[in-house]
Amino acid sequence: MSLDFLAAESFGRHTVAFWASAGSTVSSDATAPAIEDFFTLGGFLSLSGLAPESIAGPHFGIARLLYYRQIGREGPGFLNVPTYAGMSLEFGNVWQERADASTSSALKDASLFLGLDTLIGPLYLAAGVDNGGDTAFYLFLGRPF
Repeated sequence: MSLDFLAAESFGRHTVAFWASAGSTVSSDATAPAIEDFFTLGGFLSLSGLAPESIAGPHFGIARLLYYRQIGREGPGFLNVPTYAGMSLEFGNVWQERADASTSSALKDASLFLGLDTLIGPLYLAAGVDNGGDTAFYLFLGRPF
């Protein structure tokens, strides 16, 4: 069972969004959840400093604060497609026991990204960093989420 909440507001060329997700594996006391039922975190906008799907557990929670600004518009010049630059702050983790879930055990990550709305689909370039010092770099053509 999982829940998602997303709220966004634009002010001219600026957009701010809050996105939160949480989930828990529902199983009887007699059986432990199977590993294929675990939730994964890691990757762009999902603890961006970690490799994609690098942590997994039967319980998870993550909150993200995103800001981006349109820096290019359709027209002549280098950025002749709609182009956006932004950043994210991410706070979350996975837990083996529901009782272990706490803000003190949450990981803190951040990312910087550039997005272009090209003729063949959205193109994203991003870099993420984790509070443990891990870094990750991303290049996507298409929607990564």
